[in-house]
Amino acid sequence: MCPASEASNESVRRLGSYTTAKITAGRVERVERHVARLRRDAGRLGLPLPPRAAIEDLFLTCAAKTFGKGDGIVRIEWSHLPSEAPELIATPRAYADAGSEWRAATSKTVHPGPEFRANTKYVDVSAYDLGRAEIKASELNEVLLYDANGHLVEGAASNFLVVTRDDRITTPARDLGPVEGLGLTVLRDSHPEIQEAHLTRQDIATCQELMSTNGVRGLVPITHLDDHPINNGQPGPIAKALGATFNA
Repeated sequence: MCPASEASNESVRRLGSYTTAKITAGRVERVERHVARLRRDAGRLGLPLPPRAAIEDLFLTCAAKTFGKGDGIVRIEWSHLPSEAPELIATPRAYADAGSEWRAATSKTVHPGPEFRANTKYVDVSAYDLGRAEIKASELNEVLLYDANGHLVEGAASNFLVVTRDDRITTPARDLGPVEGLGLTVLRDSHPEIQEAHLTRQDIATCQELMSTNGVRGLVPITHLDDHPINNGQPGPIAKALGATFNA
């Protein structure tokens, strides 16, 4: 059904995963990849796999009903209440332009690490909620979540790409527990030179470029971190090249 109540409005939190697609002129961008991602994550969590056709139909129906030929966002989750079977839930919302360059800050929240989520986009992670609250209370676009050992893991709503001072294009290693996001997957498919790494605060403080990526926003350069400019406050050449890859 679309629209549906947000899972967070329920007194008992739901269990499962979700994927969020951008709707452009009524078209669900990369719908096949979102379908495959939701089924992949269900398998990782030990849930029965939702039918491909049902996911795609819900995406298309919800987008058409809510946005027509316009733009927006549709989130579909495959989740369940304790002791109940999982179900597909669609939640549409407006798409707000967040700009082509972002400001970010180091989060006060400590990332919990891999836990049980197997790099899935899980519906109930308190660290993400706290990080998003920090963003909402500020003029930031994203926050950086570090684990207890001081390694960068991910953002409240995106993965990161980091061009280190020795010219490597890196992303936080999967064994640290980041979501294996669709935006990052798209970029890694075309850029095998992207390496996984355990990145420290010092690595980020001395990096040449810092970028955010997810399936809705694509790739966005972060030009200011903790009120300090990165690459003189300008998008760098790697961000421009990777952004063109994603948009293509």
